Amino acid sequence: MGAIILMAVLLVVVPALVSWVQQNARMAVKDAQNTTAFNLAQAAVDRGYWKAKSSTGTIAQALAGMLIPGYAFDATYNDVPGGTYRIRITSAANSSIQILGEGRDASNRQTRAIAAVYQNRTIYSPLLTQGDVNYDKGMCIYWGPLMSQGSINLDNTTAQWYWPRKFARGDVVGVAGYPRDTTWPLPPNTDNVEWWANYQYVPELPILDFATLRSSAAATNTLNVYGCVKSSQYTDPATGNILSGAAPWAGTGSCPAHSSLLGGSCPGTAGAGSGCHFGASFNHPDGARYAAQPYVWYWDGDLVLTGHGGSAPGHLDAGLWGTVIVRGNLTIDAGGDYNYTNNVPVDAWMDQNKLLINTYDTVATNEYPADDGLHKTLPTWNFGSSSFCQPGQSCGWVNTVGIRGFVYVGGNLIIKSFMDFNGAIWVNGIVSASCPSSDPSCTSHFCGVFYDDQLSVPTLNVVLVRMSWQEVPPSPAPWL
Repeated sequence: MGAIILMAVLLVVVPALVSWVQQNARMAVKDAQNTTAFNLAQAAVDRGYWKAKSSTGTIAQALAGMLIPGYAFDATYNDVPGGTYRIRITSAANSSIQILGEGRDASNRQTRAIAAVYQNRTIYSPLLTQGDVNYDKGMCIYWGPLMSQGSINLDNTTAQWYWPRKFARGDVVGVAGYPRDTTWPLPPNTDNVEWWANYQYVPELPILDFATLRSSAAATNTLNVYGCVKSSQYTDPATGNILSGAAPWAGTGSCPAHSSLLGGSCPGTAGAGSGCHFGASFNHPDGARYAAQPYVWYWDGDLVLTGHGGSAPGHLDAGLWGTVIVRGNLTIDAGGDYNYTNNVPVDAWMDQNKLLINTYDTVATNEYPADDGLHKTLPTWNFGSSSFCQPGQSCGWVNTVGIRGFVYVGGNLIIKSFMDFNGAIWVNGIVSASCPSSDPSCTSHFCGVFYDDQLSVPTLNVVLVRMSWQEVPPSPAPWL
């Protein structure tokens, strides 16, 4: 009887086990094919990315909506083991392209597709640097993400600011009480809100076309300009070289007699006691009518920006519009005196989503510059007149913009006075902020950097910033 019962049980169980094993084997094969197809789709996107950025001509062709041979679903590639893939590159909105990659396993049973959008954005961060980003209290960054080729190191002040977002190929380092990545290099390497370490999608740096930039400045008499009144020729006392000629864009009157750093006057400059500096050129009330367009401003050596030294608009302080290239050190010894309205990046709120360690953006307005409620920012901002709140500090601040555009500093940035940037800044050296001895109550001067995502400068390479990545249904187009 026992043997009969055992046989009956086996007759029921064994076929079920066989069926389960067969089903499990089929599912394992299907999962393997599915994974293979997905990896092939990602390989397709990667190949399309490198093709798009291979030359300035290729990206121009893609942005114009022209078909790129081999990248319009007109070719099938089999250089990756496990199957085949194909690629289609098309133009998208806002100077962007979409790369659609489809992968198919060797048995043609599984097909998966990935769509990625990349924007052709030369200046992709408000603060650029060759290696690590040492984010010190001398700067306040708004409206755009910090992206580092190395690590992002915060000091005791900036570690308490949980804006903007921070992306680093290396680590994101906070301080005691305000840490960031505490498990480096182990995962998760992100809080998915404010910081991302070990982030492989930080774009490479642009390679600036200095020759073209310098030539442009020479053509507009904005090359090596020192002094501020039609800039009579300035002879560098160290080399004997003539650094500037007549500048038809200059204003009238004499230079501001203010230079706390250098004192005296440079040879050949107008205005007694002006110092070896470049004062306000046109964007203050007395000079705005002399230049209503951006220029390339280029200095081969050091530069001191100075003026009357007032902290409010109307004091004939610094005011430049365009691309500013300083191959040496840049010293800020003036306030900003530039009044205008400019666009705010449409996704600026994303970099202000978290404000302090336990504070986030809410439905309230004016919690940060251009805040218009929960996950909303104003489309434009009135620089020089609109006031804003600094998270965790006070309200009533007004932008004192001294430079509107992109700024490159080959040496160090030395901050001696409050002045803001609207655009982006690249500093190869260190950023130092200090106070004059005449102001014992001062703790540190700083510069606000209000990012402008519409900047573009001449480069020798193509920089693509990934804006989105998602799996999508495969295209019905037949494979070749």
